[in-house]
Amino acid sequence: MAVLQRIFSCRRGNSVAREMGFVFLAGCLLLAVWATPSGASDNPDLVKTIQGQKAEIINGVACSPDGQKIASAGDNGSVKVWDFNTGKALLTLGKDLESADNVAFSPDGRLLAAAVNEGGRRGHTVQIWDLANGQLLQDMRGHTQQINDLAFSPDGNRIASVSNDNSLRIWNVKYGTLETTEAESKENLLALAYSPDGKKIVTTEDWGGKIDMWDAVNVRLIRSIQGHADWVLCVAFSPDGKEFVTGSRDGSVYAWDAETGERLRVLRDPELDPVNSVVYSPDGRYVMAATQSRDILSWQRTGGKLFNFYEGHDLAVTALAIPSSGKYLISAGLDGTIRVWNAPGQGGPDSVYAQAVKYEAGTDPMEQDLGQAAKLYQQAAENGQAEAMFRLGTMYSQGKGVARSPDEARKWWTLAAGKGLASAKAQLQAGQKVASAVSPPPQVKLEPPHVQAEPKTLAPEEKKLKAEVKESPKMEHVAKAVPPLPPKPVAKDKNTLYEEGLRFFKGDGVPRDYAQAHKLFVEAAEMGQAKAQYRLGFMYSLGKGVKKSDLEAIKWWQKAAKQNDPEAQYYLGYMYEIGGGVKQDMGEAKKWYQKAAANGNINAAQSLKMLP
Repeated sequence: MAVLQRIFSCRRGNSVAREMGFVFLAGCLLLAVWATPSGASDNPDLVKTIQGQKAEIINGVACSPDGQKIASAGDNGSVKVWDFNTGKALLTLGKDLESADNVAFSPDGRLLAAAVNEGGRRGHTVQIWDLANGQLLQDMRGHTQQINDLAFSPDGNRIASVSNDNSLRIWNVKYGTLETTEAESKENLLALAYSPDGKKIVTTEDWGGKIDMWDAVNVRLIRSIQGHADWVLCVAFSPDGKEFVTGSRDGSVYAWDAETGERLRVLRDPELDPVNSVVYSPDGRYVMAATQSRDILSWQRTGGKLFNFYEGHDLAVTALAIPSSGKYLISAGLDGTIRVWNAPGQGGPDSVYAQAVKYEAGTDPMEQDLGQAAKLYQQAAENGQAEAMFRLGTMYSQGKGVARSPDEARKWWTLAAGKGLASAKAQLQAGQKVASAVSPPPQVKLEPPHVQAEPKTLAPEEKKLKAEVKESPKMEHVAKAVPPLPPKPVAKDKNTLYEEGLRFFKGDGVPRDYAQAHKLFVEAAEMGQAKAQYRLGFMYSLGKGVKKSDLEAIKWWQKAAKQNDPEAQYYLGYMYEIGGGVKQDMGEAKKWYQKAAANGNINAAQSLKMLP
């Protein structure tokens, strides 16, 4: 059986002619201006960056209920509390910790819990601090292996934790005692979430990709569902408690019915891009996911359409949090930074404009949607965003996403020019010149008709001579033109071929075309381009533009891995781990993970932690 079936089962008259001439000439004059946006920030949704634990991995992040504090858990063992407004560290908690993997604020915001490791087999513990003075209140021991996630119950009286020791444990917060231990699975438990009413807990597993639904009151397993075919790394409940969402190492994001366990929506199909964290907006309208590829994706809950994406982290995004106000989104990553963003739908006109540009261009991972682009441009334009006015005018002039209307085009260009936008002024000037060039010529005063004299009668000899001259053959004075030789094609180097293929693969400035991308990747790969070889493995692994084939994926990844490509080395380790296209071999998996980790692949380093 192909591994992808196991892992990944689960885009008129003359007046009309004059107007068309106007559009064509004006468009040519302003092509460069159109291609490069001129005013908006690259990250208009990025509010601030807190340097956090610089040069250290941040594994977890949380926001206090009032939105005034941010907590982070560092791979170096530090647990820190930050002031949201100033970005300054308020508290550093814990002492001599080897690592901290997750943090959670109590519902009243008075306490902070963290999953930490003090070293040694008995060093895995849930610690709880009083934020008023930084005092350690509880040190709850019992897990024998790494604690992967924890969460307070909605009433704040209990805290649940899951671990690589295969157990779900529930602790009494006030007394620091263990109330129950459940170990229905032989697999590592990776993530958990309480329902808003506190009556359910959902936990996720690694190897089998299962999702377990628990009665949180009586602490019994209700049902297990086959959620994904790979590790389920994260889970979150919707604010109304009617559904929950999960993200997997296979890159997929699914929404589930909280009562029946039925899968409701596929928000993201499988990708070779693990999803590390998921959250809902407090109003329940959006779902957000943090990915290994450094993007933060957001979907509309109704319909499941990709709404927007944020980029700005230098390495993978590991954790997300959102305050109850819903105004901001907080992320943390392997780059050691904490970043604060405008939450979906909360940005100003510049944010809406930047989102519209993505829809218009079809910037990967968003599909092109000219109608949505025009709506967003109009929204931003009506709020005074000059570039949005200009682009909306151009869409009206070209009939893209809206009905063609030269009058609407001129209206929006005029408004943009009034705000001082040079490109709009140039567009209007170009239009005036074209209008003058195609306007009808002025009326010419007619001269009185000239009466031609009677032709002179020719003598017979003159008629004969004139006829002979008329019938004499003409001399060919011009030599026959020789067509020029066609220019010799310029050979492209392997890197140029790869970059061109990547443009077609992503739809970056050209229509997405997997077949053309595959052709160019093959040319580059056969010339030894390692990234092209890695991409070919990716395409065969997922069946993008080619027939799915684990054997072909392995072949190309092996070629790239031998050139020390860390992504190819990681996926080779992954295939050996799950037995995809090769015989399952944990020793080989570990070997390739180690090579990838040594070459900077953090995902491989994290996978090494999870291997038995």
